Amino acid sequence: MKTKTTKKKASTKQPANPQSAIRNPQSKITYAAGGILWRTAKRGRQVLLIMRPKYHDWTLPKGHIEKTDDGWDTAAQREVKEETGYDTVITGFAGFTSYEVKGRRKVVLFWHMNPLGNANFEPTDEVTGIAWFPLAEAIEKLTYEKDKALLRQFLKHEK
Repeated sequence: MKTKTTKKKASTKQPANPQSAIRNPQSKITYAAGGILWRTAKRGRQVLLIMRPKYHDWTLPKGHIEKTDDGWDTAAQREVKEETGYDTVITGFAGFTSYEVKGRRKVVLFWHMNPLGNANFEPTDEVTGIAWFPLAEAIEKLTYEKDKALLRQFLKHEK
């Protein structure tokens, strides 16, 4: 009689929800979520950037996933609201960035978003300003190459 043996493959599946990712203190990856806010203006589409005084940079709104977030997308919307004052509607997945922070890998998932109404922006220690820019100008204004690369993929749709 032959006996079948099966080898278990190591799981490469990502956590189904952000909570399982952030609760593992052994994880060498920090997960975050953010948004690319778009609006249509007279001269075409514009992107919203934030100014962070701690780093003296222009960047996209994003932040850490919290235990109370229901999913990656809701974490992104919460962070965008906290940093910009805008309520948003998600229109699609935009992509991700990945980089090192203090010896740890950080992965940020981004969603395309449209603002709902006007911003209720209040400057804080984390974000002192927000501004809308045409896409090409936003790419030039961004401080980090990883953010510029994320937005460059959408340039071809603007022409």
